Amino acid sequence: MSEDAQGQSGPIRPPDTAERSVVVCGTAGGVGASVVSALLAEYRAATSLGGASWWVDAAGNDGDLHQRLRATGDEALLRTASGTGLLPAPDAAVTDVVLHTWRFGAVPVVDAGSRPLTVLSELETPELRDVTPVLVVGPRPDLLNRAREIFTEWDQAGVLARTIVVICCQVPTLNHQALTQMLVDVVSGKVAGVVGLEYEPVLGEGTALDRDAQQGFSRSTWSALRSLATSTANSLN
Repeated sequence: MSEDAQGQSGPIRPPDTAERSVVVCGTAGGVGASVVSALLAEYRAATSLGGASWWVDAAGNDGDLHQRLRATGDEALLRTASGTGLLPAPDAAVTDVVLHTWRFGAVPVVDAGSRPLTVLSELETPELRDVTPVLVVGPRPDLLNRAREIFTEWDQAGVLARTIVVICCQVPTLNHQALTQMLVDVVSGKVAGVVGLEYEPVLGEGTALDRDAQQGFSRSTWSALRSLATSTANSLN
């Protein structure tokens, strides 16, 4: 879809693709929502969508994913080596940035930061009914306890049933498997799917995440990204 589509009348519809647009929220700061969202956009660019895969930074804070992905080109829309378009939108509402990307025929993965209760009101609207929400949770007792209110609110709003939960282990702890299973047991049947992302040493370094760095990902990381991509496809949502 061209830029001329901005003047079209009627509701703006998502592009006709196998992949759904996605809004990613962290249940707390530092659980990995930005990395998960960027890697999903990268995976889609490399495997299916090419340049139609956009990662939108709407987290509202100073992030460094643009640098870590080694994006280059036009400052208004940087491109990674995989073809992902990186759009900065720190002050825009999630609905606005999703509709903006649709005007250009893009399929966004929006990093909404750690604002799951604020973004919930937008995810309930008709404009975003075709968007798949993703909640990123850290498998630590304190983080799981803090996430309870979020799960409750999303469930009562009817959004949790179409949500994919990503359990992101950011440190090589010894007990995260038990905590992860506990969370899976609690949310199974209430969410659209659960994806577990094991500790990944490349991510743990906190440095480059570009295509060269991704070559060092473990098999389990690639499996998790593939599961997340499959879970956010139209055929399953």
